[in-house]
Amino acid sequence: MKYQYFEDKQFVDLEKIPEFVIGKLKLLGGVNTVKQGMRISFCGVIICDDCTYCFSPAKSSFKSTKSIGELIKVIHFYRGSIDSNLLAFDEDEQGKVIEEVSLADIFEIIDLYFSVGILKSKIHTYSEKGRTNWSQTVSREFPVFTNDNVPIYFDLHKYPVSIYQDDLVSSIHCEIFLDIFNKFHWLDERFHFVSKDKLTEKILFNNLDIEQKIFLLSQRLHSTFVSLEIRTLQLLIRYLEKIHQIGANNVVIGIRKFHYVWEFLLKNIFHNVDLKINSLLPIPKYQFSDPLKSPQNSSQKGMRLDVFIKSDNFCWVIDSKYYTATCAHDAPGWSDLVKQFFYVKAVKLIYPELESVKNIFIFPGINNSLSNIEMTYREESKDDEKLEKLMENFIPIECLYLDPKDVMEKFLKSEKVHITDYI
Repeated sequence: MKYQYFEDKQFVDLEKIPEFVIGKLKLLGGVNTVKQGMRISFCGVIICDDCTYCFSPAKSSFKSTKSIGELIKVIHFYRGSIDSNLLAFDEDEQGKVIEEVSLADIFEIIDLYFSVGILKSKIHTYSEKGRTNWSQTVSREFPVFTNDNVPIYFDLHKYPVSIYQDDLVSSIHCEIFLDIFNKFHWLDERFHFVSKDKLTEKILFNNLDIEQKIFLLSQRLHSTFVSLEIRTLQLLIRYLEKIHQIGANNVVIGIRKFHYVWEFLLKNIFHNVDLKINSLLPIPKYQFSDPLKSPQNSSQKGMRLDVFIKSDNFCWVIDSKYYTATCAHDAPGWSDLVKQFFYVKAVKLIYPELESVKNIFIFPGINNSLSNIEMTYREESKDDEKLEKLMENFIPIECLYLDPKDVMEKFLKSEKVHITDYI
């Protein structure tokens, strides 16, 4: 399998990205058309016949199969832990995870393989190696007696021996696991201990199509009462159904708006994150001109902080910004700035006793392009007092850049960091 690496928010290079991959991205909504051209809006993988096309988060140091596994695992955790508030304003559903094959099923198929191995047929047979069944031997055979009257039995009855034999179900299981191995070997380090040759040897030659394989697995499913076997068969059937639906050599897993994952990650890697802040922030109240109508509050349209860190008498008001932020042109605009200024004002009203309130934007990136964002007047003012009052009312926003690869590694290792390690 070959690998090609691209980056979210990059402009599409028609010489590097095959036309059919661009077509797939367009169908998924993973490309934005702007004046300068087409820009990628997708993080994840598109797995084809002989190549995996990897789309890493913007501004990350990401160029290995290990990093692919980390990205997909993070997306999987994000999908399983989505806060409903996180997607409250996601009207176009760009923050939903795209899984043409269920990651949860793939992880479970892998775990079951390493727990119980490949499914096999169990049969009972009689063998010379079986244990002697003395009750049957004595009741059914005539012995020969020695001079000392010791009976000798020449025809010994044996207990049946349970043995396993390979069959088509075992072969189909091997085929599916080998397919997962080839497509997703970067998902699990235990794949290093799997022999592709041994799996291939167990695959029986057959001309069965996917529907016939599903039929055989379903037959076995209805004839077994072993819970692990039942679960394995259910997962294998679901996998084949999905592959049949999307096409055997074309799998997409990822997300169009990585901003939601970025926010999810930052919420989980810092110490002292205060999760109750959003329930304390003010919300709009709508008054009607008709006195008979009661006022309406809207919590959905209220203020919502991405990350709020509070420690002793200090706090950090953090907004996760998935911008490239290399200059004023691609940095957050007024709508983002004004929200952040008002978040700080609201926090000061809720916690007037705080000694320090820091205003922070966290961007993806390795290099710190911007140091801070502050308000000024259109013309340079020599009135220091006037500028000082401006700074007091619009607390400058410090800009912090974190490498998405490092953030994902910390999350997967359950490592927590202090915001003061960076600021």
